[in-house]
Amino acid sequence: MSTYNHNLLSELTTAESSDARWLAMRGESIFITGGSGLFGRWFVTALLDANHRLGTDIKATILTRDPEAFLLNAPDYYQDSAITLLQGNVQDFTFPTTNYSRIMHMATTSAHETFAGEDPLAKFHMLVHGTERVLQFAGTCGAKKVLFTSSGVAYGPYPDEMQRVSESYQGAPISTDSASALAQGKRAAEFLCSYYAQKYQFDYSVARCFSFVGPGLPLDIHYAIGNFIRNALYSEVITVKGDGSPMRSYLHLADLTHWLLALLVDGRSETLYNVGSDQAVSILDLAHLVRDTLAPNKEIAVLGNSDHNIGNFGRNWYVPDINRARAELNLDVWTPLQSALVKTANYLNQ
Repeated sequence: MSTYNHNLLSELTTAESSDARWLAMRGESIFITGGSGLFGRWFVTALLDANHRLGTDIKATILTRDPEAFLLNAPDYYQDSAITLLQGNVQDFTFPTTNYSRIMHMATTSAHETFAGEDPLAKFHMLVHGTERVLQFAGTCGAKKVLFTSSGVAYGPYPDEMQRVSESYQGAPISTDSASALAQGKRAAEFLCSYYAQKYQFDYSVARCFSFVGPGLPLDIHYAIGNFIRNALYSEVITVKGDGSPMRSYLHLADLTHWLLALLVDGRSETLYNVGSDQAVSILDLAHLVRDTLAPNKEIAVLGNSDHNIGNFGRNWYVPDINRARAELNLDVWTPLQSALVKTANYLNQ
C-alpha cells in the first residue's frame, strides 16, 4: 500500500469503529464520483481497509477525468481488484452497464479551481449538470441509495444571533450575488436529488459539509487553517489576513470518513445532515492554537484586512449544529482540534 494510504489508515484508527456499517455493505458494488478528491481519497482508503480486515468484498467504480494522474498519486488503487476506474467527465460520462447498490456523489469544482478564480457559471453548471447526470445513472443502475455531499454555504447568510445553524433553518444564498455560484449550485443539486429519487424510487441523503482539517488538506489556497499550518511549519511568521474575529469549526478528516459511511448506510432518506464540528473557534484563536501546538516561538502578524473577515461564507459564524447526526447516527467529534493539528503536521513531516 502506498505511503499516502498507509498514513491515512493510521489516522482512521483514531475514530469510532464503523465495522458494522462496512459489514452491512458486504459484497456490494458502489459508484463514486469525486473519488480522487480529498473526501474520496479518505473514503476509498477506508473501504480498502475494510475489505482487507473484515472480508467485506466491496467493489468500487470511481469516475475520474484522468485515470493516469489518479494512479500516480494512489498506485495501490490500480493494484487492488476491488477498484475500477472509469474515465469520464461527471457532466457527460458514458453509463457503465454494471449495477450498483449505492452511489456516493462527491464530485464538485476543486478547491484549487475556486482559488484560481473559476468562472461562476462554469462552477454552477458543473454542479447542476453533473448531479443530474449521476442521478439519471442512479435510475438505470439499480441504486437503492444515493449520498450527495453538499455544503454549509447552501444556507446562505444567517442571523448574527444564530451561532450554530441547524438543518431546519430555511435560509438561502443571495440570488443576485454571482459569487454565490457554489451555494446556488449545491441547492439546485439537492433539489435534483429529491426529484430523481421520487422518479426512480431510490433513497437519498444529503451531507451539508462545513470545514475540515487533516492530511491532504491544501495549505496554499483559501483555507485559513491550512495557511496557518503552512506558516507554522515553513515560514517565519503566522499571518492572519483579517482581524481574526470570524468563528469557524473543523472536523478531522478521519472523523469525516466515518460520518460519510454512516450517512451512506444509515442516513435517513430525504434528509439533510450537517457534517462538521460544532466546536467553534475564532480565526485569531486558531492562529494561536496552531502556533502554540506546532511552532511555539513563531510570531503572529494580524493584518486586519476587512475583506478576509467574512470570506465566502457571508457571515462571521460558519459553524453547524450537529445534534441530528448525534441523535440519529451516533456520530460525534472524536478528534480534538489540537490533536488534528498534530496529526496533520506529523503527516507532512513524514
